[in-house]
This record gives sequence, structure tokens and C-alpha cells, in this order.
Amino acid sequence: MSRLSRLLALPALALAAYVLKGPPDPLRPSGPEDGVGPITRRRYWVELEGATRTPQEVAEHWRNHLPEHAPKWLAWFRGLDHPVPPVNRGDRLWIRMLLIRRGRVVVEHVDPLGFRVRTLRLHPDAGTSDFRVYPGEAPGQMVLQIESLLRTNSHFDRLAYIFGVHAAQRRNWELTLTSVARFAGGRIVNRGHESLEMPQLAHSYTLPEVPDAPVGASTEPVPHA
Repeated sequence: MSRLSRLLALPALALAAYVLKGPPDPLRPSGPEDGVGPITRRRYWVELEGATRTPQEVAEHWRNHLPEHAPKWLAWFRGLDHPVPPVNRGDRLWIRMLLIRRGRVVVEHVDPLGFRVRTLRLHPDAGTSDFRVYPGEAPGQMVLQIESLLRTNSHFDRLAYIFGVHAAQRRNWELTLTSVARFAGGRIVNRGHESLEMPQLAHSYTLPEVPDAPVGASTEPVPHA
């Protein structure tokens, strides 16, 4: 190996070592203020007609069985504190993304029509993702939505996002929504996605005022509506 090649290899090795080592305090909850680059809101949705399950049934099943709905080759979920299901507020989930990248999240909110997870420091993003079921006007109509409000965790993750990870994320959530729609029954009549980058953004769904969830400790399950 030439001297130039060795010199060029050093930054790559240092970067690989940093990524594999992970951040300090890896299980601390993180938010957009911990990331770099613009705040990005990514939203994916499907509209259903003729669903055979209620919105509440779909939301509860989605939360407790997220590992079954996400394609494992893109995002492999499992419980960090205990086997899942069940998944309740305060529970942490272990994620293996694209079979190589590690991630950890905590469930910070649960209600009868959805749930929200927050990234922990050991994750390529910093922020929250909201999983929601919106009932339609007629029986059997509903909208399934995933909306993320994130910044990338590091400049390395920002480059990875620009050069292809964004496409993998989109595919992951599209396949997840298709799987949840299959559980709900009925048929998909419309679907879409959008991405917006701005200095300041907020979720389209505002959470009610609730006490902070203890990280790594489940609270009582949400009762059926």
C-alpha cells in the first residue's frame, strides 16, 4: 500500500471506529436539538376503505406487533427491556437497520389511536416518530400514518441519509404501512409520502399534556376504548 493510500485510509478507519463505538450515554433520550443539519418532517400514509377491524384494534395491534410489520432486512425490531409484545409507554426497543446500523428508541406516548417513540442517543437520527390511525367518516374508512420529526445524529449520518438511507427509510415505512393495512382488512384506495426540511417544524398531531414516561420502565397498558 502506498503512503498516500495509507494516509487516506486513516480518516476512514477513524470514522468506522467512531460509528462502531457509538455515542457516550447511548441510552439517553434525544431530540432534534441533539442532531445536525435541518429538521426534517417525513410523513407516509395509506387510506383504507372496507376495513374489518376498528381503528382502536388496529392501533393497539400496530404498537404491540411493530416488529412483525416492519421488514427485517430494513429495520429489525425487538424489545430491549423485555420480549415483545406487549409494548407500553416507557418500553425501549432495539433496532438493527439495514442489517448493520444500530438504533434504540423509547415509547414516550401511547393512546387508543396511536403511539410515539423517541430516539435514544444510540440511533442515527435524533427526534420522534408518530404512528397514528385516523378514523374516517364512514365505517371501515381510516388513514394509517407514520410521521417522523428528526435531525440526523451526526455529519456521517447526514451524508448517509443524502446518499441513499432516505430511500431505505421510505421503503421501510411504506412496507410497514402495507402490512398494517393488511391486518386492518379492506383495501388501500390511496397512499403517499412527503418530506419537508425547515429550521423549525412540528408534528401534525399534538400530544396531550402527559407526565414524562420513565425510560426503560413500562407503565400500565392503555385500556381499550
